[in-house]
Amino acid sequence: MHQNELLKFINESAPALIDFTGKLISTPSVTPPGDERQVASLIVDMLNSLGLQGATVVGELPERPNVLFRLRGATGSPTLLYVAHTDTKPVGNTRDLWKTDPHCPVVRDGKLYGLGASDMKAAVAAFVYAAAALRDSGRLKGDLLLALVADEEGGGKYGAHYLATQYGLKADMAVIGEPPGINREWEYLHVASRGLCCFTLKVTGTQMHSGLSDYFPSVNASLKLADLMLRMSRDLKLQHSPYSLSKNEVTVNLGVQLKGGVYFGVYPGYAEFGVDVRTLPGMKKERLIGDVKEFLKQRRLADPLLNVELQVEAPPLDWIEPTEVSQNLPIVKALATASEQVLGFCPRASIYPAATDAPKFQLEAGIPTVPAYGAGMISLAHGPNEWVGIDSIVQACKIYALAAYEILK
Repeated sequence: MHQNELLKFINESAPALIDFTGKLISTPSVTPPGDERQVASLIVDMLNSLGLQGATVVGELPERPNVLFRLRGATGSPTLLYVAHTDTKPVGNTRDLWKTDPHCPVVRDGKLYGLGASDMKAAVAAFVYAAAALRDSGRLKGDLLLALVADEEGGGKYGAHYLATQYGLKADMAVIGEPPGINREWEYLHVASRGLCCFTLKVTGTQMHSGLSDYFPSVNASLKLADLMLRMSRDLKLQHSPYSLSKNEVTVNLGVQLKGGVYFGVYPGYAEFGVDVRTLPGMKKERLIGDVKEFLKQRRLADPLLNVELQVEAPPLDWIEPTEVSQNLPIVKALATASEQVLGFCPRASIYPAATDAPKFQLEAGIPTVPAYGAGMISLAHGPNEWVGIDSIVQACKIYALAAYEILK
């Protein structure tokens, strides 16, 4: 089977590919609470119906299954790993903002709407059909390994982390099918991903009867918190080297969680706010936390009444390492070539703004991993009216099949 035959198979399978994506959307797999059993069963059934026998379901917990399928080549070397997560974030407070039922796939104006359409059930379907296209190639030397994983939206403990550590998953290179677009589909080919550091700042004041706040010396914890947040937004400096693929600097998100006070009648004696920092390759946890501590030291010197404590979050939120791979990695070059063939252009190399499962596979399992390349836009994820382009799903499938063929032939 040559490349033209791969593309012919995918073109003929396009209606079934779109239908399968819709079925994945209509099968809830929300984290939290976290239960991918139904969607895993759907994937295994589809693999079997396509003649892709031998899928295995593995996991630390029965309700957090990971589906693995290996399309074996003549020698098994190299092994190319394709990764997509099967869970989604909840609809949450946006239900009334959806124009369609988020769990009912709807095609409208060339777009497939539904929860998880971009993030990332389109990639699940595209990987499965890419494997089906390659099944009869008869000329593969290496193995294609699909890992359709649980719990990405919950931090990956039962998904990528389990596979990379307890299960011992091995491969020579990997691609995660996260949606790479920010303003449009196929905007970037992400060869790096930003990391994450989360911490909480806890401010203590004077809790007392609010009717007596002008009678006795008192410190309003909520006001101290507000002043600290404003000064932090202006004055916190995090040391790092410029990163050539990043259009933006390090992002410090203040107040991602905010708590304070007790109730009316009680002068606020405690307040806290959470911070998440999106980091660049080359940054280290110790230096970042050191910079935050130095900022707080200076604020205490400037304001002796400020009583603030820094609490770094528990793993994995304390530090998710940024990742990057060389643009000369064979799978990056194969994706670029396949994109030229399918899209007519190769998207610009960039750094993914969000966290992915890449650190688990790259840093824990030693597998160089492209963190995000597939159909859809990350800017549509976790919000109302999520969609993915119908054409983009088919294009993703073609790119994955051609790139895998190039690596494994």
